[in-house]
Amino acid sequence: MEPIFCPYCGLKRLEELDPTEIMVDNDIWIIYHYECQECAEIFDKILLKDEGLIDDFNGEEDEKGFWS
Repeated sequence: MEPIFCPYCGLKRLEELDPTEIMVDNDIWIIYHYECQECAEIFDKILLKDEGLIDDFNGEEDEKGFWS
C-alpha cells in the first residue's frame, strides 16, 4: 500500500525513492522511502518479512508493515 498524501503537509505530490533492504536475525526489513515534492519532508514505510513464514506452495509471503 503506497501513501496517498504527505503526513506532514497533506498534499499528494510524492516521489518514491529507492528502497533499502536489510536482514536482522531471520527477518527481512524492506524500507520504502518517500519524499514530498511540496514540503521536501522524507518519510518511510517499513515491511517486515520473516524468512521462516514464506509460503513456497502458493507464492504468498507473510508481510507486516508499519509507517515511520
